[in-house]
Amino acid sequence: MKDKRACIFYFLMSIIFWDFGNQLRKISYNSYFDDYKNPVFSIIHVDNTGSAFGLFQDSTFLLSVLGVIAVIFISFYVFKNISFKDKIELFSLTIFMGGTLGNLYERIKFGHVVDYIKLNFINFPVFNAFDIMICIGVFLYIVFVLFDFKIFKRVN
Repeated sequence: MKDKRACIFYFLMSIIFWDFGNQLRKISYNSYFDDYKNPVFSIIHVDNTGSAFGLFQDSTFLLSVLGVIAVIFISFYVFKNISFKDKIELFSLTIFMGGTLGNLYERIKFGHVVDYIKLNFINFPVFNAFDIMICIGVFLYIVFVLFDFKIFKRVN
C-alpha cells in the first residue's frame, strides 16, 4: 500500500508543478516579452479556439469534453495499473496530464487556448507550453510502450 500512495503523491504533485510553472510562464510572457522576436522564435498572442494545426476551429465544447475524458481515463489508468517502480511511464503520463489540464483549464475559463510561441525559421503553427508538454508526454509514453524499458524498473 505504501508504494501506491507514493505513486499517487508523485502523480498529483507533478501535475501541480507543471501547471503552476506554465501558468507563471504565461503571466511572465505577457509582462516582459510583449511581441518579443529573435531569429529562432517570437512571442506573440494568438487565441486558438481549435486544436493543433488549426483543426476543429470553434469546437471548444467538443475539445473540452475530450480533455475531460482524457484526464479521467489517465487518472484511472495511473491509479489502477502503475506503481512507483514504473517511473518513466508515470513521468510521461504526468507530463501529458499536466499539458491536458492546462489547455482544458483555458478552454473552460476563456473559451480558447492562448498560444504564444511562433517558430521563425519554419512555417509552423503557433503553440504554447502545454502543447509541448502533451507532445513530450505522448512521445515518452510511446517509447516506453514500444521498448518496455525494464532497466528503469526495479527488479524484485
